[in-house]
Amino acid sequence: MAESHVVSGLVAKHAELAGLIQFHRTEIERVASDLKHLDATLKLFDPEIDLRSLGTKRVHSSRTGGFKRFESRESHTWVLDQLREAEQPLTTVAMAERIIVAKGLEDTKELRTSIQRTLNGTLRRLEKRGLVEDAGRAENGLTVLWRIV
Repeated sequence: MAESHVVSGLVAKHAELAGLIQFHRTEIERVASDLKHLDATLKLFDPEIDLRSLGTKRVHSSRTGGFKRFESRESHTWVLDQLREAEQPLTTVAMAERIIVAKGLEDTKELRTSIQRTLNGTLRRLEKRGLVEDAGRAENGLTVLWRIV
């Protein structure tokens, strides 16, 4: 017989995925409705327009950064928590490594670069607010070390 914690974990995952499917179906319906309204409006302004000739614009996945879009609030929390716990100043490279491990993400160059860019922006915003500061450069002379104020 299967372990009860395994079964309950799988049931929870099933519910999560079913919820995601329902959410995205609802979102697709909403966006399709918006598109129909836009098409009708375009036809009002240009009755001769061929809607089939209109292209599509690529939309980037919101999960590229490994976070729920690696939202600024989430990145602020991660940065401040990491700097609080660190015994010495950290680089964005070190912070990105810790985030990837903590979130159990597949470590790819693209993911690491994306997280580091987000961290750089977050650190600059936190620096303007006086919460963190540039603590100099790492041994390579290029990478900024950060610490909490």
